[in-house]
Amino acid sequence: MRMIAKCIDTGTFKGLNKNYSYLVIESSMIQHKMVQDILNQWESDTLEADSFYYRKEFKKAGKAFCRTVELLEPWLEKDHKERKRILRFFVLSCHNAAHVLSKQGKHKEAEYYYSHAHFRMLSLLGQCSKPGPSRLLDVVLLELRCTFNQLRSHLVGKNKMELAADVKEESVRVIRQRYSDYVDDIFKA
Repeated sequence: MRMIAKCIDTGTFKGLNKNYSYLVIESSMIQHKMVQDILNQWESDTLEADSFYYRKEFKKAGKAFCRTVELLEPWLEKDHKERKRILRFFVLSCHNAAHVLSKQGKHKEAEYYYSHAHFRMLSLLGQCSKPGPSRLLDVVLLELRCTFNQLRSHLVGKNKMELAADVKEESVRVIRQRYSDYVDDIFKA
């Protein structure tokens, strides 16, 4: 891909159209394979974490779930065919990590993962186009609502009602800046 970028920059792109399309297709296939490898690794790590969790080995389960978050996070903002699945699995990984950490009494770390999922989805709103049946916006808003409910539930359980209200207020403000027609009902139970 660097060769193509260099050719475009120097204006010597003439005659490379055929090669360019092959390189784009090859690059797309490589990226698709990489995403599939990431999803396969995520599934393997998640199954391992689940196994630890059901054996009540919460420390090992927590580490494994945290690994799944780290595995998926670099792929959240990359444009690829599996992006919606990556977003969904990222949120699931954050919630699993938070739940297991909470079971261990690590409430600050649990709050971090609930917050992290929520604010990462909120930050992705800027990359979404207008709503539509196959648009990323619909998935991000669905996951945003889910992350807010989990975060709010955690905060209320820790008697942090004011913080929960502040998170909701900030989230509504960010959404209103971008998509005013979603604000009224997105965080209602």
